[in-house]
This record gives sequence, C-alpha cells and structure tokens, in this order.
Amino acid sequence: MTMRRKRRGLATVVSTGILLSAVAIMGSMLTAWSNSIFATEQHQLNTVYAEGVNKLNEFLVIEHVWFGNNPSKFVNVTMSNVGNVGLNVTKITLDNSIDKTSLLVTDGGIVRGDYFSTEIGYNWTTTEPIEITVTTEKGTIYQTFAMGP
Repeated sequence: MTMRRKRRGLATVVSTGILLSAVAIMGSMLTAWSNSIFATEQHQLNTVYAEGVNKLNEFLVIEHVWFGNNPSKFVNVTMSNVGNVGLNVTKITLDNSIDKTSLLVTDGGIVRGDYFSTEIGYNWTTTEPIEITVTTEKGTIYQTFAMGP
C-alpha cells in the first residue's frame, strides 16, 4: 500500500494578501519618487523665473564717462540705477584696439535711484574709441562707447 502525501500550497487568501501588499509597496515607492522629481523640477522652474523677472527689473544707465591724467591716465565711469530693484556691479571692462583692462568691483551695490562712480587706471588715447562694458551680478551686460578728449 502506498501512502499518498498531500502537498499543501499557500492558500488563495494568503497569496492574494502577499500580492496586494507587494503592489501597495511598489505603488507607494512610485508615488514618493514622482513627488520628489516634480518638487525638484518646480524648484528649478521657480528659480529660473525669479532670476528672469529680476533681470527684467534691472536697468543701469552709464551716465558719465570722463578722462583724467593726473598723476597718470584714468577713466572715471558713473552709472545710475533707474530700474525697479537694486543691483550689484561686479565687473567693468575698458577695451580699445590697443589696451584692455578689467576691474572686478567688490563694492558696486547700487540701490534703486542711486548712482555709482569709480576710477579705473587706463592708458587712453584721443584717437581710439573705448568700449565700456559693465556686468552686473545677475549677468546683465551694459555697453557704451566713449572717445578720449
């Protein structure tokens, strides 16, 4: 006489519970992942928008450029902030076909309606126009040309 062994498998209720738990865990992980991705994208979009709006509100006018030669040659540049927000001038570049000078500005903060003036040592000539480039902290560039006296 042979004995038959009964193989017992998992009950339908238990296997359904395991399957539902696995699906719920995977769904939760997918939801958490998508929320973190969308939060990062939203933060980047807000940053780009804020920088763009601030750049639109920045407006600098290079009002006056004058040349001096005592004790050595220099150029004085005066700028006025006529925009809606304060700005920081970070670099001023003077360039002609003979010489190029860049000045990194550390104290170039200009509040709305105020002006900033600085003197830059530069070997200017009366025959070459000078391209004056002013760069702000947000990367906005303002340019003008001036001719020595």
